[in-house]
Amino acid sequence: MATAITHSRSSTGEGLARVPFIGFFTRLVGPAALTAAGMIGAGAVATRLLAGAWFGFDLLWVALYVVPMVVFTLDSASRVGVLTGRGMFEMIRTDIGAWVAWFIFAPTLLVNVIVNMSQMSAMVEGAYGAFGLLPPAGADRGMGLALVTVVLTAVTVAAAVFGGYKRIEKIMTALLLVILVCFIVVAVKGLLDWRTWLSLGSGLVPQIPPDLPVMGTDRTRNGFTQILAIAGQALPPSVLLAYGYLATNSGQRAVDVRAAFWKTVQNLGIIWGLFSVVVIVAGATALHAVYTGAGPSYLGVSHYSQIESIPVAGQVLGPALGFLAPRFFSLGLIAAAFTTLISVSLTMTYFCLDMARRDWRFTKENKLFQLTFALWIAVPALIAPFWQLPALLKAIIAMVGNLVLAPVAVLVILYFVNRSSLGEYRAGAGRNVVLATTALFALALVAYGIRGLFA
Repeated sequence: MATAITHSRSSTGEGLARVPFIGFFTRLVGPAALTAAGMIGAGAVATRLLAGAWFGFDLLWVALYVVPMVVFTLDSASRVGVLTGRGMFEMIRTDIGAWVAWFIFAPTLLVNVIVNMSQMSAMVEGAYGAFGLLPPAGADRGMGLALVTVVLTAVTVAAAVFGGYKRIEKIMTALLLVILVCFIVVAVKGLLDWRTWLSLGSGLVPQIPPDLPVMGTDRTRNGFTQILAIAGQALPPSVLLAYGYLATNSGQRAVDVRAAFWKTVQNLGIIWGLFSVVVIVAGATALHAVYTGAGPSYLGVSHYSQIESIPVAGQVLGPALGFLAPRFFSLGLIAAAFTTLISVSLTMTYFCLDMARRDWRFTKENKLFQLTFALWIAVPALIAPFWQLPALLKAIIAMVGNLVLAPVAVLVILYFVNRSSLGEYRAGAGRNVVLATTALFALALVAYGIRGLFA
């Protein structure tokens, strides 16, 4: 029976690889593809789409400037994992100090519970949005919402845990393609107007936009909070520290290190970086420039400052799909949240087992890994309905929380990638400059944000 199942899965994967376009992206699989697909989740969509919808092109610079930071930090973590064969938390615990490992692990655990809750909320809201509805709120929340949550949780656990590592890679890579193409179509249509290019150019200049009043309420949208969210989604400490596990688990060796760097450039520098930019462009051209208060209205929203729900944000695909846009966007966001929910759960399973000094490799024989993986998906997902906020706002809050430990994670990677035991793969001057800049950038944002809390 096990042999038959394995053969069936292999045949499915080979069949997918022969499909046009899908075949191209399956050739890019690897830790970088897995990470890129996982990073194109509800958090990425929410931070960038709402940045474009609320502030136009003003925050384009953040999404663009963090791309090389992400590429070099993740590739450095990959080198450390592949060349040492050790888990990052084991190295921190034994080579730096157990207290440092726990200092990073405990808040990372809490933040990623919130991240996974936000992803399931996005899946649930997307399921309702696919039918042109908003999830029930307040006293109307009941068995229907709970049933949708349970079903989506069960499907995610089954799809993730009962497949192998390579199968997850291919699923995520295919989903990444679908999501990316949708936003490219909308962004390209928006860029056909030459005036859009002038606004786009101004968005490359670092700036903090002024607070945006939400029409009809006493609330505001804070520009700096959105910067924190974009940076936090791009530099999540859990992803940075987990990349070495992924590289090791995929079977990479020392001879693969340089080739792996170019795959990281392809998947995260080009594909994920392109996604980050086109989502902001799409939000700016299809939402910010359209929902001005004097134009169209959808589900009671007529001004871009009011946009915060998935069905309304789905109007971003209107230039490409017309009246089907909210439904198609909702389905796409289900897929996006699905990839991040799996990716985060996989990451935290590595961390938990490593901290517990247990085998953290994802194999069919490792039942403890599968159980921990399933629990990381199911527990946050099932408690998500108790957090009553629009799913996109939950995702933004989760991404802001991500950034707090980013400077520490980057400094840890900087320390290990400069050890003499890495030999010829030890970091050079250029790599060290990028890593130091990344740590300082994240630290400056966190410090400025903390200062703002007490101002």
